[in-house]
Amino acid sequence: MRRARFLKVVLMAATAATVFSASAISAPLQHGAGVAAAVPSLTEKVWCRYGQCNDNGGGAAVGGLVGGLIGGVIAAGAANAAAQQEAAAAQQHAASCAQRYRSYDAASNTFQAKDGRRYPCQ
Repeated sequence: MRRARFLKVVLMAATAATVFSASAISAPLQHGAGVAAAVPSLTEKVWCRYGQCNDNGGGAAVGGLVGGLIGGVIAAGAANAAAQQEAAAAQQHAASCAQRYRSYDAASNTFQAKDGRRYPCQ
């Protein structure tokens, strides 16, 4: 019981530290008046951590969503076509066996031979 309580306290402290440090990390950099005056007016400083600064990841998220949807539709169509081909092949097989053997049983895919045994239809 003590261990569980200790674990809760540690997790709460870690969560609080993460939440409060995130605001300090994302805060804009503060420049003094002397630093701003030293930089030429034609220069623009851009502070980016990851990738392009003006993208914000929105385009990539939408592209990923659209790509995932299109991929899902293609995969579903391929699976449906494969299932239809498999069903058609099974029907052809059953029709062929029924035509060859009078005692053919489609449920077990077997026929009865003259010796009384049942054999699978090939």
